[in-house]
Amino acid sequence: MMNKKIMLVYSTIHFIVDFSCAIFVTNIVIPQSTDSFSLFLAIVIYNFFAFAIQLPIGILADKINKNALCSALGCILVILAFGISKFSIIACLIAGIGNAMFHIGGGIDVLNISNQKATLSGIFVSTGALGIFLGSNITNIDFNINYFTIIILLLSTIALIWLYTQINNKLNNKVASVPNINKKEFIVIFCLTLTVYIRSYVGSILSFNWKSNYILALLFVFGVILGKMFGGILGDKFGFIKISVFSLILSAILFTGSFYSSICGILAVLLFNMTMPITLTSLANIFNNNKGLAFGLLTFALFSGVIPVFLGYTEVLFNPIGLFTITIISAIILFIGLKGYNELMEKKYD
Repeated sequence: MMNKKIMLVYSTIHFIVDFSCAIFVTNIVIPQSTDSFSLFLAIVIYNFFAFAIQLPIGILADKINKNALCSALGCILVILAFGISKFSIIACLIAGIGNAMFHIGGGIDVLNISNQKATLSGIFVSTGALGIFLGSNITNIDFNINYFTIIILLLSTIALIWLYTQINNKLNNKVASVPNINKKEFIVIFCLTLTVYIRSYVGSILSFNWKSNYILALLFVFGVILGKMFGGILGDKFGFIKISVFSLILSAILFTGSFYSSICGILAVLLFNMTMPITLTSLANIFNNNKGLAFGLLTFALFSGVIPVFLGYTEVLFNPIGLFTITIISAIILFIGLKGYNELMEKKYD
């Protein structure tokens, strides 16, 4: 019963936090930017602190061991960003840190109740995509969306503090230091992280013409959501390697038709995202009690994957052959990583 409460609270607030941050960027950062460079700088700063900074925050959170409070503080920082929105760059920094702190706290607690399975982490990570989409596309409303956002963030903070009192911080063990990694573990970690880097880059360049249609764009987002959800469920049922390799190969094939067919594109992105909870769970199981480190390492890879897009390299692989090739390469790398992961887990529990 408690696990259900934890999942409900974190998954719901994940939607709210990502929705709120999208509102912050859409309604505050973009209108206040006086030129393209200032907008670019603000977006880079926000994304850096929202994603890359999760790595050091995750390492710290593993030691402090107060995950729901970490998430609650993250919500408070996002509220603060709205309050000092006139100072755009500083506000972006604070909103990014707030977003990062929520994700780390929630990610650790969800991984701790997952019993080394991918289903719950897939559900947790999936809700954020819908929040970002809706928060980025809300227009023509008759009330101040910023005030509404602050209210739901306050309610989220209260819910997280309540959750902390309920679980009483018993979900994980403190760790004193970053674990030592042997050569084989390093190779597995590298492959899993590189797969996430590739997924981030590919996901950032998928600007199909048919996505200008709101309904199709919404279906595209639901493809991302369902991919993350079903990736965890099916991975637990049929095995991480089988689902990852099958989904990526089929996704590669469908990507070749995605420029001409929205159905192919939506199915391709659904299958492409099925590996997300699998890579996260695998890495968290390797790091064991250092789940914040695992979560932060993969979000650092997510940020790194967007850097080529920030630098303007969006057209190199955005074609049928390019998407097919990079997806197949990702399948090969992930196969190597998951094969090594299985060997590590078998050795660990022998």
